Amino acid sequence: MKRTLLGTAVLCTTLIAMAYWAGQDVAVANAGPEDPTANVGAGVELLRLAVPAGDEFGDVVRRDAELSAGFQVVDRRSLPAALIKETGFDVEQWKQTGAQAVIKNAIIGGQVKFQLYDLKKGGKPVLSQGFPAGDKRKAAHRFMNEVIKYYTGTPGVFGSRIAFVRTRRSPEVSKNVFTMEMDGGNVAGITNNRSLNILPSLGPGGQVVFTSYAKRNPDLWMSSGGEPTRVSKQPGLNLGGAMNPNGGSIALALSKDGNSEIYTIDTGGGIKGRLTNNAAIDGSPSWSPAGNQLAFVSNRAGGPQIFRMDGCGGGASRLSKKGDYNQTPDWSPGEGDHASWVAYAGRDGAGFDVFAVNVKSGQVKRLTQGGGRNTDPTWAPDGRLIAFVSARGGIVIANEDGNNQITVMKAGTTPDWGPRAL
Repeated sequence: MKRTLLGTAVLCTTLIAMAYWAGQDVAVANAGPEDPTANVGAGVELLRLAVPAGDEFGDVVRRDAELSAGFQVVDRRSLPAALIKETGFDVEQWKQTGAQAVIKNAIIGGQVKFQLYDLKKGGKPVLSQGFPAGDKRKAAHRFMNEVIKYYTGTPGVFGSRIAFVRTRRSPEVSKNVFTMEMDGGNVAGITNNRSLNILPSLGPGGQVVFTSYAKRNPDLWMSSGGEPTRVSKQPGLNLGGAMNPNGGSIALALSKDGNSEIYTIDTGGGIKGRLTNNAAIDGSPSWSPAGNQLAFVSNRAGGPQIFRMDGCGGGASRLSKKGDYNQTPDWSPGEGDHASWVAYAGRDGAGFDVFAVNVKSGQVKRLTQGGGRNTDPTWAPDGRLIAFVSARGGIVIANEDGNNQITVMKAGTTPDWGPRAL
């Protein structure tokens, strides 16, 4: 899914508000361009959710609900103590709190049992499931995925991970690759050295590919949970590795012949094919969900623009038609219409913002506007949420229209959202 930045002749560096909540009397509204940071909650009736638990299970559930862009989470401090402590379920008392749904949890034996109550449907849970209680975060994420499925018909993506880079400037500048759960928790280091490790991409099975200068040349490396191994060490650039969702190949930009071109290699580094061959600078490959097409960046039309081509090369056509500097494409891995969108960062005027183009219709929608630089978009596994880097706060997650922006990692760049987990 990952890509690189088209720089000075070198390539370097949702849920749709409430439309998904079937059966709930809600409306959808988009933030206007005059208010790019507006939450979907502004002028929109979200499903009011109460989570009385004060433990880690409850904390994770509340955070997941906020990130989903579909709930207005009731402040736990506003809930009556009697309701927080109750062992049964008094539906009339819960209605008086203004909640429309309630999630409760309790430890029974070695399991945590979660229950979802839809107050319109009375005092019996509409969803009840138990999970091993040892991994609190995993249990809470798994239940929230089921809650999303209850309301939308499609499981949530909680527990999926995002790869990113964090910079350290002392004693010298270094960049290392990390992964985190999509809510910003459970951070794990992939590299730990004094070199530059950049442009991570998460693939099936938690594999992370990235470019590292650990051996002085910008080579492509891979980690499957252990010590990283060098995959491609062609002379010159080995940048922007993106694993085909079908497995077996990695697309990347190589400059072994003096110009940046897109190739595919196998997981052992052997070249399988050359996909571009022209005088332009080509890079930043991003696979379509079916693994049969690629979005990429090329300056063949002048400044850097977003193109797409067949997965074996050929048939290139331009996707971005506006803006003088468009880069870092990410093809949504979702299903149905979600699979038709390519997000990218574009310069429209003085600064960069996040846009998305529909590869079928050509429709372009703007996801951010103003408030500083917004770059490096990456879609959630279902295409309903999107993460990007914002000058206002690091890595931000929003719904697919750019609303409900929530910072999940203050010190992080070039995020790449991996496949579903759990």
